[in-house]
Amino acid sequence: MKKINLGVVFGGKSSEHEVSIVTALQTVKWIDKEKYNPVLIYIDRQNQPFLCPFPKKENYSLFIKKVLSNNQKITFINKGIVAKKLFPQKISLDCYLLALHGAYGEDGKLQGLLDFYGIPYTGSGVLGSALGIDKVMMKKVFESMKLNLIPYEWFTTEEYHDNQNKIITVIENKLRYPFFVKPSRAGSSIGISKVKSKNELKKAVEKAMQFDNKILIEQAVSDAVDINCAVMGGEKPITSVCEQPLIDGQFLTFEEKYLKGGKNKGMAGLCRIVPAPIPDKIAKEIQETTRKIFRELNCWGCARMDFLFQKKTGKVFVNEINTIPGSLSYYLWEASGIKPAQLINRLVELALEREKEIESLNYTFKSKILGTQK
Repeated sequence: MKKINLGVVFGGKSSEHEVSIVTALQTVKWIDKEKYNPVLIYIDRQNQPFLCPFPKKENYSLFIKKVLSNNQKITFINKGIVAKKLFPQKISLDCYLLALHGAYGEDGKLQGLLDFYGIPYTGSGVLGSALGIDKVMMKKVFESMKLNLIPYEWFTTEEYHDNQNKIITVIENKLRYPFFVKPSRAGSSIGISKVKSKNELKKAVEKAMQFDNKILIEQAVSDAVDINCAVMGGEKPITSVCEQPLIDGQFLTFEEKYLKGGKNKGMAGLCRIVPAPIPDKIAKEIQETTRKIFRELNCWGCARMDFLFQKKTGKVFVNEINTIPGSLSYYLWEASGIKPAQLINRLVELALEREKEIESLNYTFKSKILGTQK
């Protein structure tokens, strides 16, 4: 069989740029070279794409330096890319494996570009990606589904600067300290703070506003543990076993997610219990809710859903979805009997299935609007 030319895209203009590099270079190791021709595409912090040499055993930082030194800039075109150095060269691509996190790569922007050029890609489309990156819009959908949510409030930076005292009064009247302050459209726990007083709240808002102009305030849930569940598929998604991440502090920080277990392990280096030590009934509830959310948000491919489980009440609170999870949540799929190479195969299959469905639709309609005028 003809090999599939698979573009692996990573990096991007995002606060999660480095996390994306780790995910991509992990993923490359799992790709079946007898089935795929991997083509690595690094997008720098200014969103300039570069063609990469195949990575060897050098560390990730040296690899990126080599990519930039080679300066092999590319342009996305219909059904592939064009490498610009010396003589323009077209490289045909059958599918893109997206390993980007955060802005420009996980929020629907790149997905829209690839849709325009007609190349299949892994993960959710424009709508699912846009909803999945915005914690506030996500909660609006969850409310329409009548799911159990953590009490919250939100505002924009403009509203806050116009009337800071009013915003804080609304928050303190609606919620009880302690709060979590979060940028609405940032991931990997970047810009998040836990606050216990008005003074801390003001400082946390200023911090969060460095990463987004929409700020989310959530009430902390006492005696709660994080529970995550991965999901994969299209119209009929499947779920993984659940995990309980183990944390040292008051919430799961960037350092615990990506640095505690080693700089090159990504989310796989996080301390966790798999399967999560929760009742079977709760695990099934979380898995079923994960599938429902995946379909309601118009997601596709692979994602990870995060929950909070309050032990003393037995309540499950819906937190957020990650439409391109760190390390593609391979550790959850591996614990569910799906090896990393099989995960890559399935994600590519799903991307091609979606493209086939799209191409089956009729995008033409003949009318008399431009008919000849006498």
